[in-house]
Amino acid sequence: MAKNKKLAGGVMTREQWLLKETRIVARMRLDGASEDEVIEKTQTENLFQYPTERMLRNIAGVCNKRIDALDDERLVRIMAFGMPSAAAQTNLYAMMSAYPLMRHFMTTEIARHYRELDYSFTRTDMNAYFTELTAEYESFATIADSTVTKLKSVLRRCLLEAGVLTKDGYLQRVLLDPDFEDILHERKDYAALAAFGEREAL
Repeated sequence: MAKNKKLAGGVMTREQWLLKETRIVARMRLDGASEDEVIEKTQTENLFQYPTERMLRNIAGVCNKRIDALDDERLVRIMAFGMPSAAAQTNLYAMMSAYPLMRHFMTTEIARHYRELDYSFTRTDMNAYFTELTAEYESFATIADSTVTKLKSVLRRCLLEAGVLTKDGYLQRVLLDPDFEDILHERKDYAALAAFGEREAL
C-alpha cells in the first residue's frame, strides 16, 4: 500500500506546551494588538521572562499561530481568562488545530483508547503509534530517531498538562469546561470531543 506523503510534526519539537505564554498573547490579541504588535511588545517588555530576544520573538509567533488556529473569539477568551483547566483544554485544542500531528494523535490513538475503554497509555503504546506513522507516512519514514524521541516527549507532556493522562500512565475522562464543550459541539468537531473522552462522541 502506498504511503501518505505528509504528516508534519517536527516543528512541535521546538514549541512545547506554552500555556502561560499563550494566555498572555490571547489577552493582548483580545485587547486589539496585531500579531506584529504582540511580538514587539513581548520583546521590548520581556513578557515571558526569557533570556534572549530571539527566543521571545519565536515563542510569540508560536502563540499567535495557536490563537489564529482557534478561529473563534470565544475560545480565545477561554484561553485568556478561563479557569486553568479550561485554558489547558483550549490550549490542547489549539495545538490540535495548528499541528496536524497533534490532531492525528488525539483523534486516532487517544480517541481509540477511550472508545475501547482501554485507559492504559504506556510508552509501549506511544512507540506503537510512531511505528504505525512510519509505515503510513513518507514524512516519518526518514525522520531522525532523536526527533521521534522528542515528539514522543512533547505529546506525552501535553496529555499530562491538559489533564488527559495521569502520571502513572492512565487516561482519564476529562471534565470539559461547559463553554468549551458547547463550542466544539457547535462546530460539530466530534473527533476532538472523542479525543477528550466524551462518550457521546465516541
